Amino acid sequence: MRVLGIDPGGSRMGLAIGDTVTGVASPLAVIPYPGVEGAATAIAAAAAEHRATLAVIGLPTDADGDETPACARSRRLRDAVASRGLDAILQGEHLTTDEARRRARAAGRRAGDPVDDLAAQVIVEEALARLGVDGGKGGAK
Repeated sequence: MRVLGIDPGGSRMGLAIGDTVTGVASPLAVIPYPGVEGAATAIAAAAAEHRATLAVIGLPTDADGDETPACARSRRLRDAVASRGLDAILQGEHLTTDEARRRARAAGRRAGDPVDDLAAQVIVEEALARLGVDGGKGGAK
């Protein structure tokens, strides 16, 4: 199964694609966040293009796992994506941006460049682990 990861933000969102068979996730793009409905339409189009059957939307919790005010946007986005016929789940994303920045530095990206696609990749990786995917060592457990 192909999984589309989404790191939603106030002005842009990151997209990444993952696969439950291989356990591999890759960053796709950073695109504008045109509000919940526009974002849901863009997500549905990206899912169709990449043959993803599940959308994993980042839920920006705090260090204790408690919801932040931005969690309401993620929940609205999940509902809007689901209304377009795509299965959608939420995945906690505490510290994904920090990990994305680390990866960006390691890859030689310029400081200040958006890392939302890398954060979406981390979201997909964490969701694959939660779904029991073993990172390409034989598929789902």
